[in-house]
Amino acid sequence: MPDPLGRACIFPGDAKSAVTVVDVAIVRSAAGEFDHRWLMYFVNAPAFRSAVASMQSGSTRKRISRGNLAKIALPVPPLDEQKRIVAEIEKQFSRLDEAVANLKRVKANLKRYKAAVLKAAVEGRLVVDGATLVISKWDRKPIGVAIESLDQGWSPQCESESTQRDDDWAVIKTTAVQPLQYLEAENKRLPDQLKPRVHLELVPGDLLITRAGPRSRVGVACLVKTTRPRIMLCDKVYRLRTKQNVALPAFLELVLNSPEVVDALNELKTGISDSGVNLTQRRFKELLVPIPSIKEQEHTLAEVELRLSIVREVESQVDTNSLRAYRLRQSILKASFSGEMTGAI
Repeated sequence: MPDPLGRACIFPGDAKSAVTVVDVAIVRSAAGEFDHRWLMYFVNAPAFRSAVASMQSGSTRKRISRGNLAKIALPVPPLDEQKRIVAEIEKQFSRLDEAVANLKRVKANLKRYKAAVLKAAVEGRLVVDGATLVISKWDRKPIGVAIESLDQGWSPQCESESTQRDDDWAVIKTTAVQPLQYLEAENKRLPDQLKPRVHLELVPGDLLITRAGPRSRVGVACLVKTTRPRIMLCDKVYRLRTKQNVALPAFLELVLNSPEVVDALNELKTGISDSGVNLTQRRFKELLVPIPSIKEQEHTLAEVELRLSIVREVESQVDTNSLRAYRLRQSILKASFSGEMTGAI
């Protein structure tokens, strides 16, 4: 998706007074010369967005001045022609909107199915070798009994950019930890003058869980399955290493992402504001989780992987089609303002 700079929408209006933030410009067209919907679509079209990109400035935060914005030339067809173009665009967009809505429904259904799979997994209701595991036979114990070590990371003043070079040291951002997914690219490069803390380097098999931040982002857990070298743990994330004869890290990853345990984790968070809460080591170690035998954990992992591999495949197809819908929307806008609109997708 492109940079959001230069996007436009029509303010719907309401009964209350409102002002814009400094990063938003208000554009009012001359009465009788422009259809405001035509102007909105033109501003969102590729040609205008390219002009904006060529005039933007700033290194970490891109912006365009109102003076430069006013320099961008635009064609001014007759008002009747503007209305005709708008009608054709909206006819095409209505078809796309229906398709995108269907993709969103599929995505939502996949999310519910994934949650159901994880719930069934930790309740012993997945069929394994023709038999159903029964949760009543699985002891629920404090997660602390399965923990070999629980480390907290380091958050030095890093460079603003990330690095993908194997010979650069970096510290992960909390956004590197997503439900069931570790994103190694979400990091900040360690400045050359700072000495790395080698004992905080992440390796495959490390289980990560966020410990501080907004409520929705605390208690998020994932397993580091693969990672490049020289990436370190940050201060707002715990690194959990398990006792291998008690719990497999991949099994605990499933447990920590199951709906019931996610709800339990939410109850353990402390803080007076949802914008900043904490998960203490003591409370986390008291979290009750099912810890079956290693053999049962292995069987459960195999069954879950079989189901989630299908989910990932469908999700990939949905993402591909969502991107195609976005590109098609841009193609419609481009054709509308270059005289190439044919009236069919």
